[in-house]
Amino acid sequence: MAQLSLPHATAQDTSLIHLQYGLMSAFPLLLPVLIALALNLSLRKSDCCGICVTHLKWQRNSMLGLAFGFAVWYWLPAGWMATTALVAVLAWFVLRIVKGWVSLIDGVAIQSAMRREQAANSIE
Repeated sequence: MAQLSLPHATAQDTSLIHLQYGLMSAFPLLLPVLIALALNLSLRKSDCCGICVTHLKWQRNSMLGLAFGFAVWYWLPAGWMATTALVAVLAWFVLRIVKGWVSLIDGVAIQSAMRREQAANSIE
């Protein structure tokens, strides 16, 4: 039986990143998000692959954005404005989880909007 040998291929271990997305998806419990944030902050960029670094930053920004959104929601008066803000924050967070996790499964690095514009301009 012939085996395919790829001498220049390197394995990218993304299991911790998948675990963090899984913990983030349990956001109604709040404790898994805090555990994911602690895990995210404990990982160093030098220990991760190139794709993982962008996903770590994406996750960190998502979790800090969720915390900021909850703080804004807390200070709003009860009523339709607070409910709308809470729904908007949670929808934004879920969208970021889905977009990040699907990109990780596809093996694609997350790019900020500014980098996407720079990449588009460099093509033209």
